[in-house]
Amino acid sequence: MFDLNSFFDLVNPNHNIVIGFSGGGDSSALLHFCHELHQQGLLHGSLSAIHINHSLHKDSEKWEDHCKIFCEERNIAFQSYAVEVDSKKSGLESAARNARYEIFKEVIQLNDQLLMAHHSDDVAETILFRLFRGTGLDGLQGPMQKRTLGKGVMLRPWLRYTKFDLSEYLSINNISFISDDSNFEGHQDRNFIRNEVLNIVSSRWPNASTQIQKTTDLVSKHKKAHDFLLEKQFGKYIHGLKLRRECLLDLKEETCTEVIRYWIKMNNVAMPNKKIIGEILKAFIYSNPSSRTQVQWSRADNDQKNAFLTFSDGDLILNKK
Repeated sequence: MFDLNSFFDLVNPNHNIVIGFSGGGDSSALLHFCHELHQQGLLHGSLSAIHINHSLHKDSEKWEDHCKIFCEERNIAFQSYAVEVDSKKSGLESAARNARYEIFKEVIQLNDQLLMAHHSDDVAETILFRLFRGTGLDGLQGPMQKRTLGKGVMLRPWLRYTKFDLSEYLSINNISFISDDSNFEGHQDRNFIRNEVLNIVSSRWPNASTQIQKTTDLVSKHKKAHDFLLEKQFGKYIHGLKLRRECLLDLKEETCTEVIRYWIKMNNVAMPNKKIIGEILKAFIYSNPSSRTQVQWSRADNDQKNAFLTFSDGDLILNKK
């Protein structure tokens, strides 16, 4: 049902595999699938599951017990961690994700592969959510299939499959899983997109989620080419937290903006929005900046560090808060 060639194009069968296991349908399908491969001798490293208990639901303890029993029945090594989610610093969902990934980073060892069960419906939901809030080119790339996480890597092998594909696998293999009733509460934006918007869209365009996911792939490829060309032409003017102002003065506004955004992104801080970019251009490019010139910005969910720009000796200086 799931293509083994594409799976092993991404997943190294000789390295350890850790499944991010919530107990829900998606992660249950992925853990069962990898367990079957391990039983068949196609995975040569260890297979284990990690469950994060966010303690946000009245049934959190029952979910953790379910996950433990699921793994015990299959002789899969199981780890569980309880985290405290501080929703005051950012949105509840963002705070839970940050807490979850901090644990993942600590647990993953050298060459370990953390597999997550995200699928094309998740991608479509994320892209629509970002579009409705407002996003740039970066936000249209969708989740990465592979990225470094701690000492290892995080992999999403099922981005090209739909929720229906995973549900069918669960049904065929009679796999028990947890149903979270909070996923159907319409007051949450992502739930509304998942349960209302995507259902309506899919009734008219059945392959909508898959097509959105393919578009994110194309955007990612174009973004890589875009960044390569910027680095080749302007990389010599970028020195860590410093960007030489003189290289920006003769550029058209849209090109100047892209160079500044690329430089900020390379330093892994919050990305300024369109309004802030306008303030940066006005203060540092269209005016004569001084050591007292400053523009600052932040990200509402605190996923990345806040920052501010200053000027010194002909350079724009990026300062991290």
